[in-house]
Amino acid sequence: MQFNQEELKKVLDQGLVTRSVIENEVAMKKCFLYSEMAQDKETKAFFKHQGDALEGVIEYFKKKHGEVM
Repeated sequence: MQFNQEELKKVLDQGLVTRSVIENEVAMKKCFLYSEMAQDKETKAFFKHQGDALEGVIEYFKKKHGEVM
């Protein structure tokens, strides 16, 4: 199957955005897990904050993924 340059760029962009969403979802879940496991109050707060921030990043990537498609 042959793709022109524009189609190829679109496919590659979709793949990059999808990969970014998946990687950030995994990182977010790890942060929430570490937050639950942490004994120290400050450590809990740190990982909770990081997880919340990653939620925003994921929403941004999902929005961009919709634009690419």
